[in-house]
Formats: sequence, C-alpha cells, structure tokens
Amino acid sequence: MDCCCSFRSLSMQCMPMVFSGSFLRNGVLCSCALLMATVSFSAEVPEGDSVAIREIVRPLKAHVGVSAVMLDTGESVSVGDEAFYPMQSVYKFPLALSVLKRVDQGVLDLDQKVKVTRDQLPEKTWSPLRDRFPQGGEFPLKELLRFSVQESDNNACDILFSLIGGPANVQKDLKEWGVENMNVKYTEADTHRNHEWQYSNSARPTAMTSLFRMFDEGKILKKDTQLFLWDMMASCATGAERLKGLLPKEYVVAHKTGTGGTLPDGAVSAINDAGIIVLPGGRRMAVTVFVMNSKDSPAVCEGTIASVARWLCTEWKAAGGVKK
Repeated sequence: MDCCCSFRSLSMQCMPMVFSGSFLRNGVLCSCALLMATVSFSAEVPEGDSVAIREIVRPLKAHVGVSAVMLDTGESVSVGDEAFYPMQSVYKFPLALSVLKRVDQGVLDLDQKVKVTRDQLPEKTWSPLRDRFPQGGEFPLKELLRFSVQESDNNACDILFSLIGGPANVQKDLKEWGVENMNVKYTEADTHRNHEWQYSNSARPTAMTSLFRMFDEGKILKKDTQLFLWDMMASCATGAERLKGLLPKEYVVAHKTGTGGTLPDGAVSAINDAGIIVLPGGRRMAVTVFVMNSKDSPAVCEGTIASVARWLCTEWKAAGGVKK
C-alpha cells in the first residue's frame, strides 16, 4: 500500500483522450493534471501493438497510460501518453535517484546515521517505519531508502526529501538528466494537506519509462549505487499482483508502485506500477502502467496491469526478438 486517504472532488480542466468504452467518467483532475498532445508512434512500431494493449485495458472504467521499451533494441509501444497521470508513490523512484546522486557526489553516505524524531512520523499516512519505531530513532540512510523504495513508506519519503532540500531539487535533477514531462512538486505531507496536489506529482508514461532506461544504461548513477537501488526495487514489497502478477517466477521485476485513495464519487485516483522486467533470456524491458480515476476496484486494476505485462513479455513480438 502506498497511500491511504480519501480525496475530495477536483475540477476537470481539460478532457483527455478516452478509449472507446466507459473510461474517465466525471474526471477528477486539478488544473495542471493533464496536458494535451498528439499521440505519436514510431514508424517502426506496428499500430497493432498499441491496438492489442488497448483491447486489454478497454474494459476498465478508467484512464490508462502504458509505455514499454525493449532496452536492447529501443523498440517501443505506448497508449494513452497524451495525458499526465498522478505518479503517487512511483515518484519515490526519482527521489531515490536524487538521493543516490548525492551519495555518488560524496554529499551523503549510505551508512550515515539520520536522526528521526517522533514529530517526523505523523499518523494517518502509510508508514511501516512509524509502526515499527513510533518514537523514532537513528537510522542509516540506506535503511530510510529501503523503507521508502521497498515498503513505500511516506514518512521515510519526506525525511529523504528534507535531506536533499525538497522536491524542487528532484525536479532540478530531472532537468539535468534531460527528463521532460515529469513533475515532482510536493511531499507526501503536502498532498495530505491538499489532496488536489497529488495530481501535480505527475508524469506521462513515456517519461517514466525513459527515466528507467537512463537508470538501466548507467547514465544517472555509479555502478555501486545503481546496483543498490536495483536490488531494492527487485525486492519491492508492494504490488505483487501488478506487473509481476501473471509472470512466471523466472521473470525478475525491479519496480516501484503507486496507489491513490478513494475519491468522493467512489473512484480510485491511481493504481500504478513501473519498472524493469528481465525476461528469462536476459533481455530487459522498461514498463510503465498508470491507471487513473478508476471506477473499478483496485484488484481489477491490478489484474489489468498484470495482463498488460504478460502480453508484453509473452506476445509482443519485440520481446521475442533477437538483440540487434
């Protein structure tokens, strides 16, 4: 679980592309939630690939964004990429990159002790750290990263934000890395004070997939910190029924989930999963699936994410090809 709170209705400022069927109903978005653009597909990507994914997600009463890239060949497919989706706790991945960048620079150290006070562990938010250590304590930086990435701890997330100077510095890092169409603006505490702001921590699916590709190619972190983050994501404790839900055990999934709360109209603001899937032959695929404002249950959304991942890994011709 990544977030456990209910959200009030937000005014919709623009209407995203809606797949045929019952998708985004009574859209719940803040003024910056969606930006419109023409959906484009590489000339090398068969239109049938996107059609197949659309058929998988069509039954969902939600707005769905999917992006997948084979990391060896660059073959890609995307659906619903005209919209910005609330990342929810998926944004803890770029936060971890920013923290580990400072470890690489010598500004921070994975073994340094970080004092955490009781005041930094508010209730009414998802926090295994608080549940286990309600009075706080001193924790190695690497342990706070583990709580944030593996267990999606909201309090650990905000403590990490405080160590690097807040969300604005994550946004600066994204710009430095050349990542566009991704916005990190608010902490977990911020979004609990103003639930509209969850939609401002947003990204297009292709932007998140591109960030995972840069991470995999070693363009952001040094080898040791890259491996450290990879191992944490490969041991992610959340979202077992999402990307990895229908894949055989020989598939390795290094990922970060994101989960929103229930809106006043009964919709769930977000059910997300994004990461890198290692196929049995060793080939790697970066995948992002964002489900926004769903009238279906979280379990149904998770099942759809799992079905998308299974199709990409077992039926998508790009995944079955030979490295060029």
